[in-house]
Amino acid sequence: MYLNTEQLAIANQAITETFEQTCIAWQAIPHWDTGDPGQSRVPSEVVNQPKFLRIRHRQVGFRVTLVQTHAPTPDSLIAEVNWAATKLARRVDNRVLRALRDNAAAKLPADAAYIPDLLGFLIDARAEVEDAGYRAPACLVTNTRALKYLADVTTGYPLTNELPSGAHVNSLHRASQFDEKFNVPSGSGVFDGTKGTVMVMLGRRRLIAHAGAPDASPGEEPVDLAVSVSPGLEVVGEAPNSRLALAVRIGFALRIKDNKALVTLYGKPIP
Repeated sequence: MYLNTEQLAIANQAITETFEQTCIAWQAIPHWDTGDPGQSRVPSEVVNQPKFLRIRHRQVGFRVTLVQTHAPTPDSLIAEVNWAATKLARRVDNRVLRALRDNAAAKLPADAAYIPDLLGFLIDARAEVEDAGYRAPACLVTNTRALKYLADVTTGYPLTNELPSGAHVNSLHRASQFDEKFNVPSGSGVFDGTKGTVMVMLGRRRLIAHAGAPDASPGEEPVDLAVSVSPGLEVVGEAPNSRLALAVRIGFALRIKDNKALVTLYGKPIP
């Protein structure tokens, strides 16, 4: 063995904790452990539209020296796996968050004339998910520009304080994945997402605390992650120059069982 049992256990524990703390999708969407690492497809569970989804695999490879694997303390090894776990979380978010944005059933404009209007647009989004049956506190994922507007205090208070009582949102995340050019479906063309606002509201059937999705049951929720391979360490083998090739990996499928629980709001820059 290239790593002993204790080293593998410590590395996998570090990967699990780092991935949970850095992956927005993992914090916001419940996951279902399929229990079969070799599984290639899972049922979509879309009502009246049965089909299968392919399990997608993501991995981040890296190499360590033999000195790092045989050091008196595992600090250097943990630093390497934490870096890889953070990068893996970003790759999972790249896939999941953009899919949520693009597959939302409702796409609403949010061209606010002044900052408090944003709360009104969020309430409109809230109405959409409530009418679809998702009346528990929702999750909101925003780009950087939208969060700046929500946190603006020029009106005397930040809207982030009003979200729980106004739009009935109890979980707020900022995602750089939305800081990009976004094709607005209304026909107004493509605008620079770093200057405009992009927000995705995810409706829920049950109360899930902020970042509490890993502990929630996915059965009743409209969106979940089917996970065949949990975030963990893979020992690939010996590499040149007396190094050891390792990888942090995950196997998952995003299941949007009801896209009516998703609302995308987009807007041009607020003057």
